[in-house]
Amino acid sequence: MKKLKVYTLTVIISALTFPQASRAANIAPPIETQVEEVAQWFTGLFNNVPQVASNPSVPLISMSNCKVKLQGVNSGEDTENIYLEQKSSAFERQRFYSFSSQNSELSLSVRSFLNAEGVSGLCDRPESERVVNISNIATASCDLLLMWEPNRYVGTNTPSGCSTSTGGKVVSDLSVFENRIESLDRIFDASGNILVATPIEFRRINPIPEPSLTLGLLAIGVWGVSSAHKCKQKKISFSTARDIS
Repeated sequence: MKKLKVYTLTVIISALTFPQASRAANIAPPIETQVEEVAQWFTGLFNNVPQVASNPSVPLISMSNCKVKLQGVNSGEDTENIYLEQKSSAFERQRFYSFSSQNSELSLSVRSFLNAEGVSGLCDRPESERVVNISNIATASCDLLLMWEPNRYVGTNTPSGCSTSTGGKVVSDLSVFENRIESLDRIFDASGNILVATPIEFRRINPIPEPSLTLGLLAIGVWGVSSAHKCKQKKISFSTARDIS
């Protein structure tokens, strides 16, 4: 009889505890915590090797993202600035990403560099030298709001997107997980015709390591998938793909 009472009490406690834990897991953390967490998840060395292995028509892209110090302006305590660099056989791309709290919402601002060559390889440098001056960053930005969800941050600027220099627009979707980043840029021309719509599935290789290891890790990933491609086929037509523009 005593054992039955103990079992019954255990079941009652479990029934009360599990729903509370479940509800707690679905409560968004403070916005300051979100800014710090999404920036941490976004930094590191990434590539889309698994995606290319399963779909060779997708371009192989390596990506290095690292936190940087912004000179020439006070970006605020609740702002995390990140330098992004992507490389593939089709393009090279550098962008300045800012995660911040705007009116208690998680905002992402993406801007280009006026002199991209001056910041090339920034994540390969020592942490003390990862500095960007505001004078080298374009004024125009492509912005979107990110929403916290359990285990990820998601955002989109559908349907308006961001204007391009050719009169078209880029509509972006972004999902940031702890160890992967999924992005889709739909690029339209001035007539509304879609030019590019290739989803990219980045997977983390490593956090940003010491400079001497950075290029080696990226080279290993690129060499491995390139070797696999040569075995499968001699010619592959790559479509242009980008992350948020």
